[in-house]
Amino acid sequence: MTTHHAAVDAHGATVADMFDNIADRYDLMNLVMTWGQEPRFIRDTVDAVKLGPTPKVLDIATGTGDLAFEAANQRYGAEVHGLDISTQMLDVARTRPGGANIHWATGDAMDLPYADNTFDAVTHGYLLRNVTDIATTLAEQYRVLKPGGMMASLEMSPAPRNLVKPFSTAYIKYVVPRLANTITQNPDAYEYLSRTSRAFHTADRIEAMMQEAGFVATGYRSYMFGTMAIHWAQKPAE
Repeated sequence: MTTHHAAVDAHGATVADMFDNIADRYDLMNLVMTWGQEPRFIRDTVDAVKLGPTPKVLDIATGTGDLAFEAANQRYGAEVHGLDISTQMLDVARTRPGGANIHWATGDAMDLPYADNTFDAVTHGYLLRNVTDIATTLAEQYRVLKPGGMMASLEMSPAPRNLVKPFSTAYIKYVVPRLANTITQNPDAYEYLSRTSRAFHTADRIEAMMQEAGFVATGYRSYMFGTMAIHWAQKPAE
């Protein structure tokens, strides 16, 4: 029997409120932050879980549903669930074309409201830097995956120490909050995002944490000069 947390922690409540406030401009901001490459990242993340013909898929921290919609579009007949801590984000997701075909739910990534061994695949984007306990978050994903199921994650990474680092760091630290102010009128939200991106774990460390959670066949692919990474991992087959 898995013991679950009683409620969203204080940090989670703060994050939910922040994303509620930027929900209507979130997609545009992500497109700008990734220099227009966000659709490619979304597609590659879903590709990484190797969906079968009629999979049951969970997208955690689904936001406005990009990964959930991509999974539904890639596999006709897929049963797709999208979970997010922000009700405003989910309100946007529900109104998108095809939104009525996806099962949306408000919930905490550290206390997933699903039974063990439920899903063939789990996806998430920009989740791990927003939780207070990555190990618990990964353990929950491991729990709800069926044996042999795949997980894939899209995350920003701290810039590697190379010639690009001063420029990418400056972009995330100074340019992104100013763009956010123009687009969302809420620069504090993206100052938070840029700060957590710079302070986040390296892709190698995230892969190691996935292995510590019990996942096998782990790997990742870097993008944008090492400042973005798509991770994948598998729950061992019984």
